[in-house]
Amino acid sequence: MADSIRQKVFRFDWTQCEPLHALLCMPAIGIPLFVAIRLGYPGTGVLLSSGAMCVGFGSFQQPLFRRWGPMLAAAVGITISAMVGAAARDHTLLLAAIAILWAFLYGMANSLGPAAAWVGMECCVFLIISSAAPASAGSPTDTLHQALLRGAGVFCGGVLEMLAILIFWRFVPRATSTLTDPNFDPATLRWEYFLSHFAPKSIHFQFALRMAVTMAIAVAVYRTRNFGNAYWVAMTAILLPKPEFALTTLRTVHRFVGTLLGAGLCTVLIVFVRPTGETLALLVLLFLFAGYCLLRVNYGAFVVCITGYVCFILAIVRLPEKVVLAHRIEATILGGAIGLIVHLIFRATRRKLHILPEID
Repeated sequence: MADSIRQKVFRFDWTQCEPLHALLCMPAIGIPLFVAIRLGYPGTGVLLSSGAMCVGFGSFQQPLFRRWGPMLAAAVGITISAMVGAAARDHTLLLAAIAILWAFLYGMANSLGPAAAWVGMECCVFLIISSAAPASAGSPTDTLHQALLRGAGVFCGGVLEMLAILIFWRFVPRATSTLTDPNFDPATLRWEYFLSHFAPKSIHFQFALRMAVTMAIAVAVYRTRNFGNAYWVAMTAILLPKPEFALTTLRTVHRFVGTLLGAGLCTVLIVFVRPTGETLALLVLLFLFAGYCLLRVNYGAFVVCITGYVCFILAIVRLPEKVVLAHRIEATILGGAIGLIVHLIFRATRRKLHILPEID
């Protein structure tokens, strides 16, 4: 297994690179970002481009009822998650309960196919990131108003990206999308199949429980850390695990190395060079374009690019201080350790209790 994991870590499948489609995703991300920065509203630009970025990745996903299904589902899902996360940011217990529910649903969504699982994961990520948004003084009504504005910004960016891609698809080939499950019909909601997985031996049910426990621990750690990037703990913990043991181990290696490289190099650049808003926007587009291109080529390289994108787009709102580099590395290590340790404990426990999944 170790040799197999090592080969996959360093394998680059350039046949999966789609630079043309990656390029098609960029206008709906870059134009709102540059316009908002020029008008003096960088925060609005970040919200719009974040929603567009996520929906752009949805265009690479497998069908969900329709070819554009993942994009629409992501736009709606991340909007709700962004609003809920922002509204619950001052209430740790409420946030933890919602995050646990989100993580469980994400785990169960794997039974509905890869596209549904991806939407669930993105919803968890946006919930966590929005819960870390800076709080401002005011009444609970002000908090709700800010949550609605955050959701509106994310939704508008997502819809803009979806419409742009649908227009582009009329003139250029769509991104490659293959179905790995021969029994999966993306045009049909397998509701009975979904409900059948609420059973102890279902790999998806076990994964959902594992994600719920992982999220509970990660949110508890994130909310007790005294630095601004602590949400990276929960974000890393939710991104690493997969239902299969080998994939979790592989993604852990990729995520650790990719995040440390991406966060380290980009944060050093931001902290010491202090680029301006327009320069940061260019770096955002450059790293995001590379991320789209490397999505299926190599997960580790993809993580480097996406981590760089996150660092640069957050810096548009507020340039970080030198201590942020250490905090991001610490949060990545904590989140990765939580995800992997919970996975190993669940794996050992299910063997001891003789509840091995039907598919492993």
